Amino acid sequence: MAGLYIHVPFCRQACRYCDFYFTVSLKYRDEFVNALLKEISYRKNYIFRDTISTIYLGGGTPSVLSKKQLDRIMGRVIRDYSIDGDAEITIEANPDDLTGESIDFLRGEGFNRLSIGIQSFQEKNLELMRRSHNAKQAKECIGLAQSKGFENISIDLIYGLPGLSLSEWEETVGIAMEQPITHISAYHLTYEPGTVFHHWKKKGRLNEVPEQISIDQYYSLRKLTGEAGFEHYEISNFALEGFRSKHNSTYWTGKKYLGLGPSAHSFNGKERCWNVSSLKQYIEKVNSGEKFTESEILTTKDSYHDYLLTSLRTSDGADTEYIHNHFGEKILTHLIGSAKPFIESEDIILEKGILRMTPGGWLRSDQVIEALMLY
Repeated sequence: MAGLYIHVPFCRQACRYCDFYFTVSLKYRDEFVNALLKEISYRKNYIFRDTISTIYLGGGTPSVLSKKQLDRIMGRVIRDYSIDGDAEITIEANPDDLTGESIDFLRGEGFNRLSIGIQSFQEKNLELMRRSHNAKQAKECIGLAQSKGFENISIDLIYGLPGLSLSEWEETVGIAMEQPITHISAYHLTYEPGTVFHHWKKKGRLNEVPEQISIDQYYSLRKLTGEAGFEHYEISNFALEGFRSKHNSTYWTGKKYLGLGPSAHSFNGKERCWNVSSLKQYIEKVNSGEKFTESEILTTKDSYHDYLLTSLRTSDGADTEYIHNHFGEKILTHLIGSAKPFIESEDIILEKGILRMTPGGWLRSDQVIEALMLY
């Protein structure tokens, strides 16, 4: 079983915080789709023709593609790949792209999970981030999606925004909990180089939220989602029982996945592979038959680091027996020794052979995981 990710690099406008690869020029959508169809067919053997258990159209904003373009993509995937009958099939969408007609179409194309880029239910925050929808649309599209038959709806939220108070964040999470959703991905704002927010921060136009406010917002998020029955199963992800993201769990549990489209990443169990991060180069190289990917074979050290980075992000944690069997006694001994200070500081728990981050440990996950690596 493997996952399939398709990166659609188009957005109607640039959000000020986003550092994913995208373009706001929509005129090359047809050329992109034509190239993507070729890649879909060309790379079907990368994951050894495994059955596909999850499909995820992300971006960018896949919902800016036309019905015909989406139909061509899904048709080619179904033609060239073996899709599990119970596959989770997700598409990302912005609220302003979701109408009754478009939602009916997505259901008809086989999508059974909707990931909506809400980010906030408050106008001032949406305007600051330069989102293309308003708070009214954010609420209405969720109810509309449910009424049209979507039973698995995820939303994205962002906290740690400049000027966002704890009470305002709690209001946003409270509104989210009133919606018919099954999953939340909540991310703390980061100021990534190349983004408008990063530029504004350097110029003194924006100031980071004080650390304690960020911590308070994190614990408030955990409290409010927990009271509503959501499990905090990964650093930034919360789900009702039975509604964890199967696709993202593919990444976190080391399963194989194939990424298609510009900037997409793949993993076949032995190597990491990534596509060129340029729409123009992607189209040109795919059409001409030139190489449009780079790859690296993973060493034991690489694989161990990948396992730590992914498993410790989740509530399932890192299995010491797995580490012993796959990486050897020496690496396990290193891990247990390196983890001791963090067990004492209660950032990590070791229980029944499983190393897990505590909620407080997740706040310092980068520092903790780095200390567990091999150098």
